[in-house]
Amino acid sequence: MSKLYKYLLYILFAISIVFIIGFFVDQDVMLDPFLYYTYVLVGISFLAIIILPLINLAKNPKGFKKMLMTLVIAVVFVGIAYLLSSGDPLLVKINVEASENVLKLTDTGLILTYILSAGACLAIIFGGVVKIARNR
Repeated sequence: MSKLYKYLLYILFAISIVFIIGFFVDQDVMLDPFLYYTYVLVGISFLAIIILPLINLAKNPKGFKKMLMTLVIAVVFVGIAYLLSSGDPLLVKINVEASENVLKLTDTGLILTYILSAGACLAIIFGGVVKIARNR
């Protein structure tokens, strides 16, 4: 990783820590700036998701098949999460009524997070076991 990216990550991390501390100190004042900062980070992520594979595809056209398979797997995971989501409202104090579509998409995001978190934990455990088995 180049020094520029390393320093950029440190700066974004420091800004994130400041926003998190400020949010927990005074939620009313920091809510909007915290959300705007989140929108900026999501926007940067989406740009990276779109631009970086295109750069890699230009360097390695044979990688298109691998990139397409990754996209198909991601769509399958999102589809499974969408099918598992119920769309039932939660029993919390909310000032704005959410539509059934919004509730369904929220459930989809949560279930997708659960699936990917479980997959990451299994990959970490499986990777450790494989590493131990290969070292013997």
